[in-house]
Amino acid sequence: MKRIVLLLVLLIASVALFAGEPVRGIGAGVSTGIPFHIGAIGEYNFGPAYASLELGYSNGPYFMFRAGGGYNFQQPFANSDLGMDLYLSIGGKLTGYIGSYNGSVTAFGAFGIPVTWSWYAGKIPLKVFVHAGPELYFGGGVDLGFSGTLGAMYVFSLEPKQSNVGD
Repeated sequence: MKRIVLLLVLLIASVALFAGEPVRGIGAGVSTGIPFHIGAIGEYNFGPAYASLELGYSNGPYFMFRAGGGYNFQQPFANSDLGMDLYLSIGGKLTGYIGSYNGSVTAFGAFGIPVTWSWYAGKIPLKVFVHAGPELYFGGGVDLGFSGTLGAMYVFSLEPKQSNVGD
């Protein structure tokens, strides 16, 4: 966990701390959070909305898979004290857990409504994000909980590059 946080800090510090615009395209990265999980995340951001898929390990031990999506607010929520623009998204996610507990295979799931704050680096297509929100767990009983995720991803832009060909 400390290594991931250190890597994120070094990566962000290596670029100018000026915010960039959201990048439309396919992102790939890593995430971690509470309740403890660590995994790989992929996202397709098509402007007004996004869809994501995450695979990883969760405490228990459980294999975790998560699918989600949401709406992206187009205007940044600027924080002039920090000198960076934060973008807000809200959506839904469905998480499944499968693993062994006391020698038997067990599975359960959760439905969540995360609020996402995203920051985009100005010089490289890097997205740093934080998801947080309530979750309703089901399978083996119903329980209400809270989850949070911190991660970073490199976004491969699908928009064509501007050129002066044909001018």
